[in-house]
Amino acid sequence: MEAPRGEVFVGRARELGQLERALDETQAGSAMTALVTGEAGIGKTRLASELATRARDARFEVLLGRSIDLVGAELPYHPFAEALGSLGALPRVDGQTSGSQLRVFQETLALLGKRAAAAPVLLVLEDLHWADTSTLDLVVFLAHNLHGRRVLLLATYRADERSSAERMRRFAERVRRSGSALVLGLGPLQHDELAALLAAHADVPPTTALTNAIVARSEGNPFFAEELLAAADDDQIGELPRGLRDLLLQLVARLDPATQSLLRLAAAAGTDVGYPLLRAVAELPERDVRESLRRAVEHDVLVAEQATGSFRFRHALLAEAIYATILPGEREELHTRLAHELTGRTAAAAELARHWAAAGRTAEALATSVEAARQAEAVFGTAEAHAHLERALALWHAVPDAPELVGLDLAQLCSRAAELASQTGAAPRAVELARQAIELVGEEDSPRAASLHVSLGRYLHRSGRADIFLDALARAVELAPAQPPSPERAQALAALGSGLMLAWRHDESLAVCEEALVIARTVSARTAEVMALTVLGVDLAYLGRGDEGLAQLRLALQLAEENGDPMAIERAYVDLTDVLLMLGRPMESSRLAEAALEVLRPYGMDHSTLVANRIEALLAMGEWDEADSLSTAAVRALTANYPHMPLLIRAVLELGRGDFDEARAHVEAARATVHSDRDVAVYDGFVAELALWERRWTDADEAVRDGLARVRSRETAQIRLQLCAQGLRTQAELAGLARARRDGDAARDRLGRAGELVAVARGAAAEAATVTPNAAGWLALAEAEAERARGESRPAAWSEAAATWDRLERPPLAAYCRWRHAEALVATGASRTEASGPLRQAHAVAARIGARPLAEQLELLAQRARLEFTSPDAGSPDQKQGLDEILGLTPREAEVLALVARGYTNREIAAALVISVRTAGVHVSHILRKLGAPNRLEAAAIAHRFSPPQARQPAFDI
Repeated sequence: MEAPRGEVFVGRARELGQLERALDETQAGSAMTALVTGEAGIGKTRLASELATRARDARFEVLLGRSIDLVGAELPYHPFAEALGSLGALPRVDGQTSGSQLRVFQETLALLGKRAAAAPVLLVLEDLHWADTSTLDLVVFLAHNLHGRRVLLLATYRADERSSAERMRRFAERVRRSGSALVLGLGPLQHDELAALLAAHADVPPTTALTNAIVARSEGNPFFAEELLAAADDDQIGELPRGLRDLLLQLVARLDPATQSLLRLAAAAGTDVGYPLLRAVAELPERDVRESLRRAVEHDVLVAEQATGSFRFRHALLAEAIYATILPGEREELHTRLAHELTGRTAAAAELARHWAAAGRTAEALATSVEAARQAEAVFGTAEAHAHLERALALWHAVPDAPELVGLDLAQLCSRAAELASQTGAAPRAVELARQAIELVGEEDSPRAASLHVSLGRYLHRSGRADIFLDALARAVELAPAQPPSPERAQALAALGSGLMLAWRHDESLAVCEEALVIARTVSARTAEVMALTVLGVDLAYLGRGDEGLAQLRLALQLAEENGDPMAIERAYVDLTDVLLMLGRPMESSRLAEAALEVLRPYGMDHSTLVANRIEALLAMGEWDEADSLSTAAVRALTANYPHMPLLIRAVLELGRGDFDEARAHVEAARATVHSDRDVAVYDGFVAELALWERRWTDADEAVRDGLARVRSRETAQIRLQLCAQGLRTQAELAGLARARRDGDAARDRLGRAGELVAVARGAAAEAATVTPNAAGWLALAEAEAERARGESRPAAWSEAAATWDRLERPPLAAYCRWRHAEALVATGASRTEASGPLRQAHAVAARIGARPLAEQLELLAQRARLEFTSPDAGSPDQKQGLDEILGLTPREAEVLALVARGYTNREIAAALVISVRTAGVHVSHILRKLGAPNRLEAAAIAHRFSPPQARQPAFDI
C-alpha cells in the first residue's frame, strides 16, 4: 500500500504520531488494533498509506485488504482474503461444520502469528463500513487475541454512513474492550494544512484568494478541496464538479419529495437556518415541516442545533449541491418569500441584500447592500463591507433613482468601495475605482478632486506602481486651492510629503510636510496633522536626526490613537518599526511590530507591510524559525498590496537556508510589481545574493552593476553600500579564480573593479553613517572583502567586521564574517586551536538558525584544515557510549545521524548505507522528531556535541 505517485501528506501530525508509537510498541512485541474513522474524503486512506510507507521503512511486512460496496450479495471475509491471499487461503466455511467460523478465526490468528515471528506485520483493512458481519467479528476476535504477537491491525471506516452507523458503533465498542485499541477520529484539516495540500496539487501555486475560497467551501475536507481545485478556472470556482455534486446528492436522493422541497428552501435560506423561518416560509402544515426536518436529520443531511433552535447542512457543499437543483423561477420565488419574511423580522441588511439580489429585485437589493456595508464598517467588517459595495456597484445602473434611494452619488460609492478594496489587499481594484470616481467628479469640484487624487496616489503605491504614484499626489496639490487654508490642502501636502519620503527624497519631503503641518494645525485637520508628523519623523531619522525622528513618530502614534484612526495608527507603527530597524535596533523593532499587530488585529485591514517589517527584523536577529513561520503565512496570504515584499523577504530566508529553487521562484515572481529605480536596485541585490551562494560569480557581478546604476543619490547611499559589499565579494571570488588560472589580465581587471567598488563603498558609507549605524557593518564587510580580492588574508579585518555586526544585533552577518575570519587564520598559518574559535562560533549560529549553505562551507573548511567544532575541554557524557545509547536512537538512526553531521544529503546517505533515498528521508525525519531538532543542522550540532572524539569522522579532526 503506497500513496499515489505525487501525493503529498499534510497535517495529521498528532494522529500519525500516535500510530507511529503503535508501530514502535508492535515492533517491541505488543500487538495493537487501531481504528481510524471519519467522513468520506477526510483522509483516512492517505493516513493509512503514510503509515504503511513508514512501516515498510521500519522493515514491517505490510498487508492490505479493502471492503467493497456490493449490491445484492456479501463476500465473507473479503478484505482478509485480499490481504492474506498471497500467504495462503483462508479455511472455507460451509455453514454446516460446528465451530467452522472459530476455525477460520484461529487459523487467521495463527497465520498472522507465523508471519509476525519473521517480521512485524501491519495489517490494513479499509472501508469496513461496507464489510460483512463475519469480517467485523474476525477483527474483534483478533483485537482480543493478538497479544504477544508483533501485529498492528489498522482498520478504517466511515462513521457517518447511515446504513452501517449503528453496527460500526457496536463494532468499535467491542474492539475498545480488548484493552489494546486506539481509536482515531479524523476531523477537518486546518487552513494552513489545506493550503499546503492545494499548493502541492496545483501545477502553478493557486492564488491566495482561490486558496481561501476552496478552504472555506471544502470546510477542511481534503477530497472536496482537491475536486474544487480541479474545477477552478482563472482563479474562480464555478459550479460544483459533477462527480462531487452527484456524490453529495446521493444523501438527498433517498428522501421523499416533500423533504427534498423543504431542503431546497433551506438551501436558499443559507447553510444555517432557524426553525421559525422555515416554518413560516414553507408551504406545508407545521406537522409536515417537522416530519420532513426529522427525516433530513436522520439521513445526515441536516444537523439540528438545539441551543439555537436552528438547522444547518452537514456540509456547506451539500447546501450548494441542493441549491443548484432549484429551477429558474422557483429560485426567484423562494428568495422573494424569504426576503419578505425576514423584512418583517427586522433581519440584518446583509441577509436581506442577498435574498433581494437573488430574487431579481434590484432596487431593494441596492438599498440593503449599501446599508449592509454601513453596518459592516461599523464593526470593522472591512472585507464584508467591500463585498456589499461591489454588489451595489453592479446593481447601480439597473436602478433609475439610485442616488436618491441610497443617499450617495456613484462617485461617492466608487470612492468608498476603493478605500475598502485597498484596506483588504485589493489595491489594483482600488486604483480602478478611484480613477472612475475622478472621471465622474471632474475637476470643477477641486477640493473633492484633490482628495480623490490623494487616494489614487496611495492606491498606486500599494499596488507596486512606485514609478507613477507621485504624479497623482502632485496633481492633488495642484487641485487643492492654496487659499484659504483648508483640510484638503493640508491633506494633499501631507500625502505628497509621504510620497516623497517613500521615494527617499527626504529633504523635499521634510519641507512639504512642515508646510502641511502648519496648515493642518491652523484648520484643525487632525488626520493631515498625524500624517505630516509621521512622515516628518521618518524624514528626520533618515536625515541623520534619529532621536528627533523617533520622538515625532511616537507623538504621531499617540495622536492617531487619540483620534481612533486605524489607518493612521498602522501607518505610524509601520514607519516606527522601519526606522528602528534602520537605526540598528532589530529586537526593539520586532517586539513593537508584534505588539502593533495585536493592537490592529480587530480592524480587519491588510497589514502586509507591518508583517514584512517584523519578518525583516527577525531575519536580521537570526530568529529564522519564527521568520519561517510568519513568512510562510505571509506568502499564503499574499494580497495585491505590495505583493513583492512578502515574496522577497521569503526569498531571503530560503536563500539563507539553501532552498535556492524556491528562492529563485519567489524573486522572479516579485519582479512584476517592482518598478522604481530604488526598488529595482534592492531587487538586484537579492538577485546578486542568490547568484553568490550558487557560485554564479559573473551573474552576481552583472546584478551588482545593474543595481549600482540605479542608486546614485545621497538618499540611497545605504543601498549603494550594501551592493558594493556584494560586488566586492564577487570580485574576490573572480580574482581568486583568475589567480588560480594564472590569468594576469583577468586578475588585474578584477582588482581594478574591486578598487572602484571599495572607493564607492567608502563614499556611500560616509553619507550613510550619519543616518544608520548599519553603515559601519557594511563598510567593515566591504573593506574585508576588498582585501580578500587582493589575495590578502588579514584576520583582524574579519574579526572587526564580525564584532561590528554583533553590536548591531545581526548574528547571521556576524557568522558569515567569522567564517571568513577562520579562513583567514588558516591562510596565515594560525594554530588549529585559534582558527577553530571563530569557526565554532559561526557554526553554532548556522546550526541554530538553519543556515545550511553557510554551515556546509564551515564544514568544508573544517575538513580541509582539520579544525574542531567542539571546545578542547568539552567532554562527552560517556566516552564509551555511542550516539544510539546517548540519544535514544536505533543503531541505524545513529549511522544516519553521523552522516547528517558530515553534511550528507539523503541521496548520499542512501548510497553510503545501501538503502533507498525515501528510506533515508524517513530515518532523518525520525531522528529530527526524537531529538526535537527543527532541522538537519540542529541535529548535526547535537551529534557533534555528544559524539566521542574517536567516533567523529576525520573531516572534523580531530
